[in-house]
Amino acid sequence: MLNNQDILDEVTQLIKGILNDTKASNITSYEVINGYELDERNIFELDTITEADFEQEWRVFKAKSDRSSAMNEYYKLDSEGESKFAHKLENNENVLLFTKLKKGGFVIDTPYGNYSPDWAVVCRKEALKDPSIGIYFIVETKAGKTWADLTDVEKNKIHCGELHFKAVSDDTKFDWVNGYEDFVNKFGVAESD
Repeated sequence: MLNNQDILDEVTQLIKGILNDTKASNITSYEVINGYELDERNIFELDTITEADFEQEWRVFKAKSDRSSAMNEYYKLDSEGESKFAHKLENNENVLLFTKLKKGGFVIDTPYGNYSPDWAVVCRKEALKDPSIGIYFIVETKAGKTWADLTDVEKNKIHCGELHFKAVSDDTKFDWVNGYEDFVNKFGVAESD
């Protein structure tokens, strides 16, 4: 039996999805709002790590105790690809500092709601192929994926991230990567010896 309310709800969700896709794909710029204050404490808070997270080896990154550029000792990760990414960041001496950004700690407003990039990375300026791009990188990891593998929502959120950081600072570069090697190539970071 057809329920009119269910049909109306389904049609409304389809229209909302199409509207969000259209709005997101047509955003051309972001604007910095004067007087807006950001609560830095939220950005660098850590995602909660549970005992169950330790059951999967890749789920929790533990920084080296002797020399690490990780801002914190532990990070909760979303994928095995992120685990490999974090370990390779830690082993590149040209990476001065990196941190996993807390989900919801730093947000970019999009038609789909708030979007939180994955990583903040600071590199030695002299280790960059193009030092004019700055040393601060915000990275979205999509481990093992190509652009064609990403959903329209993921692509549009990445587009919003690019526009957001373009408006914020010329010293910060944002991009998505599918792994550490892609990070090194896209951001022009040299490997350490």
